[in-house]
Amino acid sequence: MAILDLNDAEKVTAYQEFVRRDPRGQVTQDPLWGELKSNWGHVYVYHETNGRIDAVLSVLTVEAVTGKLLGYAGRGPIADIDDIDLIKSMIEEALTALPDNVFLIRMDPEVPYTPARNTAYQNAGFVTRNRDITHMHGNIQPRKNVVLYYDGRGEGAKPITNEDDLMLHFKRDYRNQIRRAAKDGVTVTSGDSEADVRAFFETYVMMATAQSITHRPIDYFLRMQKLWQGTGLFKVFLAHFEGHVVASGIGFSYGDEIWYMYAGSDRRYAKHYGPYAVQWHMLQWGLALGKVAYDFGGVGDFVPTDGLYKFKHGFAYHDPHAEYIGELDWVLDDSAYQMYLEQFS
Repeated sequence: MAILDLNDAEKVTAYQEFVRRDPRGQVTQDPLWGELKSNWGHVYVYHETNGRIDAVLSVLTVEAVTGKLLGYAGRGPIADIDDIDLIKSMIEEALTALPDNVFLIRMDPEVPYTPARNTAYQNAGFVTRNRDITHMHGNIQPRKNVVLYYDGRGEGAKPITNEDDLMLHFKRDYRNQIRRAAKDGVTVTSGDSEADVRAFFETYVMMATAQSITHRPIDYFLRMQKLWQGTGLFKVFLAHFEGHVVASGIGFSYGDEIWYMYAGSDRRYAKHYGPYAVQWHMLQWGLALGKVAYDFGGVGDFVPTDGLYKFKHGFAYHDPHAEYIGELDWVLDDSAYQMYLEQFS
């Protein structure tokens, strides 16, 4: 077990290659994510077997209670999550390098919830936050996601090996809407340039304004673009109609999945189905890369009345619901932890 020395270029490369290529890999465990979160501290832990990295825990820190730091391992660790002794030893290693005022190490790995796994972590001294949280934003990351599985899971699903299979995987009206977008002249481009990000941002702000929700600043996405440009792991998809960008999406390719992370749309052009065209092309990207899964991101609940679920489910209505384990909290200062939780009540 060791702390990553960011001045050791060879070891940093090995760490990143593991995070990017391991089937369980997540962009939020890449040290580049720590660079993106420029106002957060960072510590990166790795475990080796026979000289090869086989587990990592990337912990970013930020003041979440006055004078106290939250240590957050977003979608981490990348490891055998059921090897709790290994996970605890990685946390202990991280704590040797973290400031003394860290009150919590929080992990939320993208692994399924099971009662047995939940109980095992509780018995090992963790506080778990999953089914007791009844609203989507009660966790840092949504715990319920819509996922399309290219390998054909769920009732009526078949392995998706080509674009025809992919199209047939969708609901009939979604297929019609994708075809309608093309018939209307909607075209989709993809890239990782600054211009792509700026075009995305315009639709992103439009969507946030229409839904009365907050949004990240443009500088956040420009940093993202500069950090990942040329890696092939990051793409911006833009739907164009008559000279206007009418919809957009940002995706990351890590491990065995595509993670659809951000989106935007111009409601003035809703009848041309730009968001459906964007999804079609992003899903083709995952197919071309041989991915196992395409993660549409979180929903409030798996019910038709949930707006996010209603849109996403039409692409993945064959697929089983993805309910993740949620937050696994290693509490170091209970009074600070209780103050922190009050923000989510």
